[in-house]
Amino acid sequence: MAAGAADSAAGNSPQNRAACYCPDSNDSRYPRSTEGVRLALRRRMRLLSWNIQHGGGSRVARIIDALASHDPDVIALSEYRTRPGVAICAALASRGWLHIESTNPAGSDNGLCVLSRTPMVRARVCPAPPENSVRWLDVDFPEHGFGISVLHIVCSVPKLKDRVPGEAKTRFWNAILGVAEARLDEPLMFVGDFNTGAHHLDEVGRTFVCAAHFVKLSSVGWTDAWRHHNPDTTEWTWYSRHKGGVPGNGFRLDHAFATPSLRPRVVSCRYSHVEREAGVSDHSILVLEVE
Repeated sequence: MAAGAADSAAGNSPQNRAACYCPDSNDSRYPRSTEGVRLALRRRMRLLSWNIQHGGGSRVARIIDALASHDPDVIALSEYRTRPGVAICAALASRGWLHIESTNPAGSDNGLCVLSRTPMVRARVCPAPPENSVRWLDVDFPEHGFGISVLHIVCSVPKLKDRVPGEAKTRFWNAILGVAEARLDEPLMFVGDFNTGAHHLDEVGRTFVCAAHFVKLSSVGWTDAWRHHNPDTTEWTWYSRHKGGVPGNGFRLDHAFATPSLRPRVVSCRYSHVEREAGVSDHSILVLEVE
């Protein structure tokens, strides 16, 4: 489920995605040479993030084809569900995305899944509040010299039955901001469906719960990658729906934020709306290129 009214460039070809990066000499996750200088020769990473809407359902085949058509190195899926996810993971593994991590959501719970062409490391304890631990997934990419925290921030809607409206979402955001300050000096990206944005900028009005938390993420030093690369643009990644499926208001819910050391390496950030417009999911795809 997206926030909505309730809460509301193409990259280089794989053969050309080569770069050289020297990670911080104190970061033990990445390889060190005999001279003590870490030098990782690697391809530029194309990272794709997408909310596939309730696990995909009857749209699974179209979702697989859409993902493959973008030829990403790493795929981060939200609203991933374990049962339909078996087919998604098997099909993508057969096409080269051999490394897979998920939060293993139960039944109809919405979780996360990351699929990668290169090895990844999942070693951190999930910092999310326990009631929403399936909505946060940390992985590191040794061959690319950075990590991602894939997030699917909970909505604030009546059916969650919070004692105080928005309290579960606020707890989740408080955890994000805690990690944002603690890991500010690392090459790290928050990416996923935030169900949040800035009033009057990522929505026409001011319906977002935790908009102040969203703004604070930038104030502590993180960069909104899409806004950085598209400063004078308005695009919506999800629309509310009126009776009969008529589109309502647009919202930008899908984001990527980078730490200061990673920001210069994010060379492009764009949305692909054709999948949402074709009904493959109710969210647009976010695509980033990272050197």
